[in-house]
Amino acid sequence: MEQDLSRAMYENAIGKLVVNYLESLGTVELPSLAESSALKLIAEIKAVLDDDSLEDPTCFQRIDALVDAFYVRNVHTPRHDW
Repeated sequence: MEQDLSRAMYENAIGKLVVNYLESLGTVELPSLAESSALKLIAEIKAVLDDDSLEDPTCFQRIDALVDAFYVRNVHTPRHDW
């Protein structure tokens, strides 16, 4: 119970810091940062799909590389949590 309370306090404090930081960015910087990150992920997905060295009959290597690209950017999928 005490651990849950400590965690909630940390989450609240960190949440406030994040909100303050995002507000300091303004309305112009945040969308461009998100777009830049999304374009980098799309480019990496294309590179994985175009990579001929990732050939296996079930495409496991390609799928694994794609999931890794998402996880590196903290975009998680519950289907492939580990």
